[in-house]
Parts: sequence; structure tokens; C-alpha cells
Amino acid sequence: MILNSAQIAFTVLCIVFGSAMLGMLISRRLPDHHLSAEAKATVSVSIAVVGTMTALVIGFLISNANAAFNARNATVSLLSSNVSQLDTLLRRYGPEADPIRENLQRFAALKFEDLFAEDPTGKHKVDNPATAKVFDEVEDRLVALKPTDDRQKWLIGEALRLATAVRTARAQLVQQNVNTLPLPFVGVVALWLIVIYGSFGVFAPRNATTVVALLFSVVAVSMAIKLVLDLDNPFDRGIRVTPPPIRISAEPLRQVLETLRQ
Repeated sequence: MILNSAQIAFTVLCIVFGSAMLGMLISRRLPDHHLSAEAKATVSVSIAVVGTMTALVIGFLISNANAAFNARNATVSLLSSNVSQLDTLLRRYGPEADPIRENLQRFAALKFEDLFAEDPTGKHKVDNPATAKVFDEVEDRLVALKPTDDRQKWLIGEALRLATAVRTARAQLVQQNVNTLPLPFVGVVALWLIVIYGSFGVFAPRNATTVVALLFSVVAVSMAIKLVLDLDNPFDRGIRVTPPPIRISAEPLRQVLETLRQ
């Protein structure tokens, strides 16, 4: 079973908040000398070290995931721009290039389906062999064109350059389609949070205000984890009820596809 970011974040929320509540229950059974001011000061200093490490790691994860997200977004925009420019050159070449434009339109449509289709399984296909084969046909037909003057020769040269750029962008998407955040790492961060909030529960006063404050704090941390997971995996949706709020924008490729269909 594949969990999405919301399910993972909710699981972390329940476990971490549960550790705080468990700490409150344990504090009732501890001898008084375990809850003395000296014990509380020692535990607070120790937990402060773990809390600082946790905050630094979560901040680093958000920064790293955001960089990966921006790189993928830029690659999709670059791919869309190159496809649009390639179609413009083929349009200028003349009627002989119309079959190639049809193949290019088909490639753009398949690529859109691979990356942004609302697949019930939540899966995307960055490296779909069927889509790659369609683009191979575009390149083969480009090479087979026989220009009759210098203008057409220049257009073919530029078209081949852009075709190479499209292929390069496709390869970059494949290389970037690697999760930079292993789930076991999330488990380690969650373990640190369990220790931190468990200690909070032990020394916190047992009243509704304290419980609500701890709950809001755990919700904030869980949302940070969800943010990292969404940024790190902006295509896949796993088993979902609603799509995640952070996804690669499909507008550049959608606009190019609409232009190609005109």
C-alpha cells in the first residue's frame, strides 16, 4: 500500500501527539523526585539539543525539497518552450513539414497525459517508451526532409537543434525523478519528535489549555513534513482523496498543446 503525503503527515501527527498524552499519563506514576525542578531543568536542556537538531533538519529538508521542485518545474517549462519553438519552425518550413507537426502534437499530448493526467492510481510516467517512440519519429522525419534553399536549410538546422533540446529536457526529467527524501529519514525525524513531545507531556500541567497548545504545535510540525513530501514528489499522488496542494504546473505544456492543435 502506497501512502500519500497527507496520510503520512496524519500518522506522524497521531503518533507524536499520542506520545505527549502518554507522557502526561506517565507523569502521574512517577515519584516526586523524578519531577523535581532539577530533573526538569536537566531534561529541558537535553531536549533542547534534540529540538534544535530537529528544527535544523526539517528546515534543511524543506530547502532541499524546494530546490528539487523548482528544478523540475523549470524543466517542464523548458520542455514546453522548446516544443513550441520547434512547431513554429516547422510551420514556417512549409506544407512538407505538416506530418512532422502532427507527430509533434501527438508527442505533446502523450507527454501531458504522462505527467498530468488524473490517473486513479496516482502514478505518472516520466519515461514512457511509447511517448519516446513518437518523438523518435519526429526526429527521423526531420532528418529525412530535403530542403530546397538556404532558408529551409537554416530552418531544418534550427529545428534539429530544438529537437535535441527537447530530448535533453526529457532526459533531465528522468534524472530528476528521484525522491530526495527516503521515508526512513522521515521515521527518524518522527522518532525525535516523539522523544521531544513525550518529555513535554511528562512535565506539562494536565489541563485543556496545555493539551490544545501541544496539539496545535504537533499539527504545525506535521504540516511541515507534508510540505516536504509534496515538494519532493510533485507528480505522484499515491492513494488519494484530493490532490496535494503543491504540484508542478501543467499550464506551460497545456498552452503549448492548445497552440499545436490550432
